[in-house]
Formats: sequence, C-alpha cells, structure tokens
Amino acid sequence: MARLIESTDPTSASVEEVRDALAVWGFDPAEEESIAHAAHWLRRLGNDRDFLGDLLIGMLAGRPPAGEVGIDVGETNCIVLAAPGRGNFSLSASIWPSQEENVLRASGPEAFAYGTAHDHNHDFLVLGYFGPGVEFENYEYRYETVEGWRGEPVDLHPLGRSRLEPGVLFHYRAHRDIHLVHPPQSLSVALTLSHEHAAKGWMDHYLFDVEAGRIARVLGHGPSEAFLRIAVALGGEEAKDLAARFGRHHPSDRMRLSAWRALAACAGNREAQDAVWAEAEACGSRVVEAAAAARRRAISP
Repeated sequence: MARLIESTDPTSASVEEVRDALAVWGFDPAEEESIAHAAHWLRRLGNDRDFLGDLLIGMLAGRPPAGEVGIDVGETNCIVLAAPGRGNFSLSASIWPSQEENVLRASGPEAFAYGTAHDHNHDFLVLGYFGPGVEFENYEYRYETVEGWRGEPVDLHPLGRSRLEPGVLFHYRAHRDIHLVHPPQSLSVALTLSHEHAAKGWMDHYLFDVEAGRIARVLGHGPSEAFLRIAVALGGEEAKDLAARFGRHHPSDRMRLSAWRALAACAGNREAQDAVWAEAEACGSRVVEAAAAARRRAISP
C-alpha cells in the first residue's frame, strides 16, 4: 500500500527554498535517495505553520502571489505552489472541506473526488498540514494485468484506512496504489509533491467500483484527443482519414477509441454509426473492441 515515510526533522523552509532545492536535485520516484530528498524538503515546508495562511490572506486581499503560485483551474481545491518545470515535479496545497462546509454542500462531493476510488498516473508524496485530515480507504492492484476498458474486472486488494493527520507523510505509487477519499471531520489541508513527466498524458488511470471490483471509468484524457474530435466534427475528408488511421494504428488505445468516437459522431444515422463501430470492433485493440461492442448494443433497435 502507500508507504508511510517517517522523519523527525524539526526545521522549516520557505516555498522558494523548497522549490530551488528540488529544482537542483529533481524528483525521481524510481530512486530511493531522490524520494528521501523530496520527502525531507516537503516536510520542512510543512513545518512552516504560517506560510500558507499568509499566502491565502494575501490572495484574498488582492495582492498577487509571487513566483509560480496560483490557483489550479483543473482542481477546485488546489493551490499551485510550484508549477511543473525543472526537476520533474510540481508542488501544491489541497484544501479539503468537511461535510459541514457550505462549499461541499453547494458543489457536491464529486468536485473534491470524495467517495471515488482512483489510482494515479504519477507518483506523489502527500503530507498532512492542517486539521484532522482526510481519510483514505486504501487498495492495491496490478496495472500490468489490466487492459483498461470500462467494466473490466480488476483484482483489488483492500488494505484498510489511513488518515492524513498533520505531519503524516505518504508515498503513493503510480498505477499501483488506489485510494478512496472520505471528507475530514473538519476543514483540512494537505501538501502534495507530484512527479511530472512528459509521458504522463498518454498513460491511463482509472476510477474503480470497489464493490463490484471493476473499472468504472478511464481517466487521463489529454488535449490531443479533444483536438482530433473537434477537427473531425468541423468536417473535411483529411480529418476523417487521419481519424481512421489513428483508429486502426495509433499506439495509444485511448486515442484509437477517441478517433472511432469522432467518426461515429459524424456518421449520421444509426446504420452508419453501427458500421463505424463494427469496424472499430475489429481493429485489433481489446479496449476498443469492448467499447465498440457496448456502443453497438446501445444503438441497436
């Protein structure tokens, strides 16, 4: 399961010091020394009990944050402390509301990924910073045994619960550790140091139905898939030809499926759509085959 990393270093460090130290050394989760170095600096940042409150007050007062600090537009509760760049890492603070917070009642648990079991396509270190901490329901699985289609059975190994209390630091491993996040008893904050790499956008990860032991949804879609679907929808034989080639031969199953979806969306009537999905079903990808068969059943009269 996710590994607990112990440390007793009482010293603190600023965001700038942590960012500079990690930019020099980098963060490579394949190397134990690099993990220890990154965990050391993340803990030192966590030992500074004032930096995040000062930062938030400044942002609320309209003072622009210095350096790379900003709001992550992709996650409603995430503040970026160091954007991806030198050193293959990013650094962020996540604010976790409790059941009593109005923002949770207004936005719903899905906005904070509460109640969803998921893995990640990157390693990360996470440190409890403030409050009682979110609770993780932990599982493990073997990524290499999974083809990656929605509804696929997965052998999930339950590993109990953990709580991200202040000072507790975990290493979550890409494509292995799964957690189901539960709201904290009261407002909590965690600091996260993530490994960033160029291939991450092409690597699938998943939402899981832990009760059924199946993949509930495939995650990790990147901009290239959206661009292809837009190009096909705007018309033009060249775009359709490219989508057909991608559907048959692209090395990413996810891109192949996106190509067939784009072609089916502009196919017109039900018979034309079925013909597209029939071709997709025979394209040689198990992931595409399963999705295409499901689509054909859905559009059958």
